[in-house]
Amino acid sequence: MQLILLLILYNEIFNEPKLQELEAELHISEQAQHFSDLTKDDYITAQNNLQNYIHTKDDQYLLAYNDALTSLNKNIQNLANTAGKSDLFSLHLKKGSSSKMSVNNINTKIDSLRGIEFIPNAPFNYNVFKLKTVKYDDILDSINVETTVSVDSVERKGLFSRVSNAIAGKVDVQKEKSNVVLTLRKGSNVSSGSIEKQLEYLFKNTNEYYQKQFQDFKQNYKKQLAAVKKNDAGFFDTNKELLNYSNLLLRKYNDALVSFTNDARQKFQAQYQTNKQIRNYAIIGVIFFMVLISVILAFITRLTFAYETRLVAAQKKIEQNLNFKNRIVGMISHEIRSPLNIISIYSRGIRRQIEDQEVQESLKSIEFTTHSLSLLANQILDLSKNENKKLELNKTTFNLKYELDEVLKSLSSFVENNENKLLVTNSITKDVIVHSDVVKIHQLFYNIVGNANKFTKKGQISVNVSLEKAVKNTQRLLVEVKDNGAGINEEDLKHIFDSYHQGAISDEVKNLGAGLGLNLCKEIIELFKGKIKVRSKQNVETVVTFDLILDTPGK
Repeated sequence: MQLILLLILYNEIFNEPKLQELEAELHISEQAQHFSDLTKDDYITAQNNLQNYIHTKDDQYLLAYNDALTSLNKNIQNLANTAGKSDLFSLHLKKGSSSKMSVNNINTKIDSLRGIEFIPNAPFNYNVFKLKTVKYDDILDSINVETTVSVDSVERKGLFSRVSNAIAGKVDVQKEKSNVVLTLRKGSNVSSGSIEKQLEYLFKNTNEYYQKQFQDFKQNYKKQLAAVKKNDAGFFDTNKELLNYSNLLLRKYNDALVSFTNDARQKFQAQYQTNKQIRNYAIIGVIFFMVLISVILAFITRLTFAYETRLVAAQKKIEQNLNFKNRIVGMISHEIRSPLNIISIYSRGIRRQIEDQEVQESLKSIEFTTHSLSLLANQILDLSKNENKKLELNKTTFNLKYELDEVLKSLSSFVENNENKLLVTNSITKDVIVHSDVVKIHQLFYNIVGNANKFTKKGQISVNVSLEKAVKNTQRLLVEVKDNGAGINEEDLKHIFDSYHQGAISDEVKNLGAGLGLNLCKEIIELFKGKIKVRSKQNVETVVTFDLILDTPGK
C-alpha cells in the first residue's frame, strides 16, 4: 500500500507538472499559429492595397498599405515573442536556419520600405512648362527706318510731238519711287532690309525662341520622369525583397511551428499515456488492497463483536462496582463528617473550660484538623457525585493573614507528628481583607504541605508567604513551600501534574489524606488565575511555588 501511495505521489508531483508544461507548449503553438495567420493576412492586404493604389492612384490605398505594414511588423514581433516563450520552439527554429533570417532584419526592411517616398501620382510641376514671353522692348528701341525717294527722268519733246501724243492718248508721266530700309539691332546682331524681309526675320527668330523653350521643356520633363521612375524602381525592388524575405521567414516559422507542434503533441500524448497507466495501476492496486482490507476488516469486525459482547458485560460489571463505590464513598463521607463535627464541638467546649495555653493550642490543632478532614470529606463526596463537574470558586470575604496563620499553625502540629519542623515566614499585614475562596486556599496548603511532610523524615519544611499588588482591585499571593526530603526524580517530575500518577517512591511512604495530589492543586490554582512550579533534586530539596490572584472587597 505504501508503494502504491509513493507511486501516486510520484505521478502527481513529478509527472503531472510535466504534462502541464507540455500542455502549455501546445497553447504556445496555438498562439504562434494565430500570429502566423495574422502575418500572412497583413502581407496579402499590404500587397493588394499597393496594387490598387498603382492602378487607381487613390491615397486611401496608400494609407491602408502603410497600416498593413505596421500591423505586419507588430504581428511578426508577436510571433517572435511567442516563439521565445518556449525553449522547444526556439530549438526547432535554430535547426537548419540561417542567422540572417531574423525578425530584426525583416523589421529593418519594413522600416526602409516605409522610408521611401513612393509618390507615383505626384502633382506635375506646371511651373516648369510655363512659357517665357519674348523681350521685344529692346528690339523696338533699336529699330531704325530710312526712307529715300527717286524720280524717273522724262525726255523733253516738241510741240507737235506732244499734240500727237495727246491726240493718241499717250501721256508721259514722271514717276517717283520711295525706298524704305528697316534696320533691327538685337544684341550684337544687326539686320537691315525691307519691311518684308525684316518681318520674315522677326517671325523666324520668334519661332526659334519658342522651339528652344520647348526643347528645354522636354529635357526637364525627361529628368522629372526619370527621377520618378528611379524612386518607383527602388520602392518596388525593396517591396520585392520584402516579399521574398517574408516568404522565407514565414516558411521558416511555419516549418518550425509544424515540427514544434507535432513534437509537443507526441510528447504530450506519451506523457498523458504514462500518467494514465500509472493511475490505472494505482487504481488496480488500491482496489486490490481495499478488497484485502475489507476481508481483514470483516475478520476484525467478527472479533470486535466478540470482544464487544465481553466489553458490554465488563461495562455492566464496572458500572455496578462504580455505583457500589459511590455508595460506599458517600456513606463513609457522611459517617466521617458526623464524628468529626462531634469532635470539633467537644474540642471547642473543652478549650473554653481549660486555661492551660499548651492544651488550648493542642485543642485548636485538633479542631482545625477535624475541620480540614471535614472539608476533605465534603470534597471527596462532591468529586464522587460529580466526577466531570467543573471546579469553581465560592468567594467569601475574610482576613487573609488570620486564615493563613490558622492553617499553618494547625499544620505545624501535624508536621511534628512526622518528626519534622515547620518554619513559617508570613509577611502579610493583619489588615489585609480579601474576597476569595478560603476553603480552596486551605485545601492548597493542606495538600502541598502535606505532600512535603509525607516525603520528609526528621527534616525541615519552610513556608514563605508574601503579598504584592497586581492589577486594579486585586492582590497576588506568593507562596513557596520548601522541604529537604527525599525529592522527586527527573522522570516523575515530568508527570507530576498528571492525574493518578504515582512516583517510584510513593510505595515507600505513608499515604496522606484522600490522595488529591498536585493535579487537583494545579486545577485549583488555575481557578485563581495563578501558576504552580515544582523543582526538585533527589535527596536534597523540593521547592513548590505558586501564586494566587485574590480580589479585594471593593471589586
